[in-house]
Amino acid sequence: MIFFDYYFKAYSTPKYLEPVAVCMERRYQALMADESTLKTFIKELKSELDAIPKAKGRYKLKVDKGYINIITVHEFSEGVIRLQYKDVLSLEGFSKELSKNLNEVIRKEAKHDII
Repeated sequence: MIFFDYYFKAYSTPKYLEPVAVCMERRYQALMADESTLKTFIKELKSELDAIPKAKGRYKLKVDKGYINIITVHEFSEGVIRLQYKDVLSLEGFSKELSKNLNEVIRKEAKHDII
């Protein structure tokens, strides 16, 4: 699992990048299932950025271990939107009732996938 623990949007971020900023901000403080889900999210972000005509040639998506960054593409590149993440090492403190409810949801989803 992956946890998004930091979101930053520079004050100077242009309004036309708002769809990308919203997409990234929605993931802030969220858990993501696995690496393949993260890759799908990154493709979605890239598609969102590529769909903005004013952003072409001005901004690009930079991804590295632990962060996703929208940066400027001029001589002194600057990060304008940033989302940091880290792997979740453990989950603790679940009540028996919550565990029971999660197991029921998982069973229902499994039945739904089979049908």
